[in-house]
Amino acid sequence: MIVAVQGTKDFDDYQVFLRAMGVALSTMQEQDPEFLIYSAGPAKVNSMVSEFANVTERGMKSRGKKIKFFKVPPSYLEENIQHVNYFAFLSKPKEQLSKLVAQAELNNVEVGIYRY
Repeated sequence: MIVAVQGTKDFDDYQVFLRAMGVALSTMQEQDPEFLIYSAGPAKVNSMVSEFANVTERGMKSRGKKIKFFKVPPSYLEENIQHVNYFAFLSKPKEQLSKLVAQAELNNVEVGIYRY
């Protein structure tokens, strides 16, 4: 399963991020061997994704699954959005959505918008 994550520069709520990852994990198919997270930043969001991947690794391994984290530029996600299974966008209320949200929706990618 491939999950893409992007946030705004002001987003900093780890609990909201964990809720987004919980939803993404709940959509993972039993036959999926790995949970790949592509993070398009900014730095705070990349740090959250890295920490989540490190903490979750042992639990995933015990179930025979792998979790991997990749920092990518937004342009990479634009070019490869058709391969993404779930896109999580993280922001504070009233902040504008990124153009990746619209592109994901156009490509029938399940999108979760998490605001607090």
